[in-house]
Amino acid sequence: MTIIGIDMSKNSPGVCIRRDSSLQFLSFLRGKDSGKIASHYKTLREADVELNFYEHNQPSGMEYSDSEVWKALDASRYAEWIVSHLPQEVDFVGIEGFSYGSAGNSFIDIVGYGYAVRMAIIKKYGTEKFSVFSPGNVKKTAGKGNANKEAMMQFFLDSKIEELRDCNFWKGLKEESIDKAKKPVDDLCDSFWVQECAKDFFLKK
Repeated sequence: MTIIGIDMSKNSPGVCIRRDSSLQFLSFLRGKDSGKIASHYKTLREADVELNFYEHNQPSGMEYSDSEVWKALDASRYAEWIVSHLPQEVDFVGIEGFSYGSAGNSFIDIVGYGYAVRMAIIKKYGTEKFSVFSPGNVKKTAGKGNANKEAMMQFFLDSKIEELRDCNFWKGLKEESIDKAKKPVDDLCDSFWVQECAKDFFLKK
């Protein structure tokens, strides 16, 4: 059984891949592995987190129309790049839906990039193997339907799920060798709960 959970963001999407009873975590980071935070990335790599860096910066000084066209093309390119790292054959893929309580231009961009990833997933796997789970559903699966980020992290650390506790990423956070306050840790943790939603949904089908 291969199940994928995706926590989508514009700058650091997190992915959790379940292969039967083993878990793999992948992060897709916009930018490059700079010396400033390389030590944090090093601890993640040591915990078997696969880090993938996407270097495609928007040129400065673009006019509004050119900027919007660039973002549309970049969203498509970013989505195809992310999905190209996922297994060719899967049983099911889940992604967390948008938090519609958010507002502002950054949220609009997140929606655009999020839909690009959804379309890339559907193109690769079809609609039958894909579902979108509400943020409330993901939070409820973790432990509480209105949990904030801090609570979601605590649910992750306190989890009794054996497959998770066997994972080096979980161990690194539990032993505090990984800084849980730094990106992309929260996205990776959330991707696990999205995967749990996808797994439960698939097994009930």
